[in-house]
Amino acid sequence: MQTSSLWQSGSRAVVGSGEPPREADFVVVGAGLLGAMCAYWLARAGSSVVVVERHAVAWGATGRNSGLVIPTTAEAYDQAVLRLGAPTAMAIRQLAAEGAGLLGQVVEEEHLTAEYRPGVFLQLATGEEDAASCLADIEATRRHGFEAAWLDRDQLQPRIGTRLSDTIPGAMMLPGATVNSVALVDGVAAAAQRHGAIICTGVAVEAIRAIGGGKVSVETSHGNITARIVVAAVNAWLSELFPLLGKVIRPVQGQLIATQPMPAMFDCGMAAQVTAHGEYWQQMPDGTILLGGCRSVGAPVTDATAQVPQPEVHQALQGILPSLFPDLTEIGVQRGWAGAMAFTPDWIPIVDEIDESLWAVGGFSGHGMPFGASIGKLLAAHLTGGSPLANLTHLRLDRPTLPDPEAEQLR
Repeated sequence: MQTSSLWQSGSRAVVGSGEPPREADFVVVGAGLLGAMCAYWLARAGSSVVVVERHAVAWGATGRNSGLVIPTTAEAYDQAVLRLGAPTAMAIRQLAAEGAGLLGQVVEEEHLTAEYRPGVFLQLATGEEDAASCLADIEATRRHGFEAAWLDRDQLQPRIGTRLSDTIPGAMMLPGATVNSVALVDGVAAAAQRHGAIICTGVAVEAIRAIGGGKVSVETSHGNITARIVVAAVNAWLSELFPLLGKVIRPVQGQLIATQPMPAMFDCGMAAQVTAHGEYWQQMPDGTILLGGCRSVGAPVTDATAQVPQPEVHQALQGILPSLFPDLTEIGVQRGWAGAMAFTPDWIPIVDEIDESLWAVGGFSGHGMPFGASIGKLLAAHLTGGSPLANLTHLRLDRPTLPDPEAEQLR
């Protein structure tokens, strides 16, 4: 078990400066997918942009995930419709769908080498009750104009390069993609640099405060930066900058393993609910399988321990593939790691101006890959040209689905 992911341990495309300039139109705090995408679109619009990151590009949740791009809500879509109402659920789903498409567009336009593979995503049903849940999800999805289909066992087995467990009756099929998340964010950050953005790594933000005249001061370990607008995109660590956000954003540990290279079996992203919160994986082009989940097996974590893998979760992850595919009895593991995701009480991200010229973004609840692309572009368009926030209005702090009444104090 390690404190960095398989992708983070490889060669990196972006090496940032440690000395930020003293002024910029925009300061983006955090260099994960959302921060990189926001900086990319701001720079493309001709703005001066500085990205400050206290560690490295893609150091946090983006660089530690499984690289699945699933254009749907963080919870089952039919449940999101029941809880949020159809208009809100549809808006969130559309935002995810647009983000998935935009991700592929940026990869193509900027010629990024990120092992990006568009295709489908398969949610395996682990029993008849689970199959009924998948069918309900499919029905709600298709009723609202999104793509989904059911594959029965006979249709599913030819898509899998190993024998299915007898307990699997079929799978829900959605659009999807897989990607090397670190290579992706490195590539987006490098593209942002080509458009004029300045990336500063190893720079810690100590405070952010309004100083009058429509200006914000970002106080860092390497001096202060004066900006017109600041976008804080540090996800699970937002409460360090804005303590009241700790009431609506909760850090949750995600843990993964990387197997030794195995014969080709899985040509798309997949998931199955073996434990309470579900498991998910992709097989990389070299045969390595990245698999995450089993977080219900471990102990709750805090920010201070989120990057430290738990042995019991590591052990549980090694049993997932054999439980679903009985011929996979030998699973060699080359690396295990953990990272902090950020969850909100209603499983919807937060995008809002929490003070004049100060925006906070986070709380992707484990589904940040499609949202990072679309939110980054929409927010940049709003901040540079006053474009309407469109679907982002559903992500405000004063939305009715955030149950904490003190959230009103944040506006």
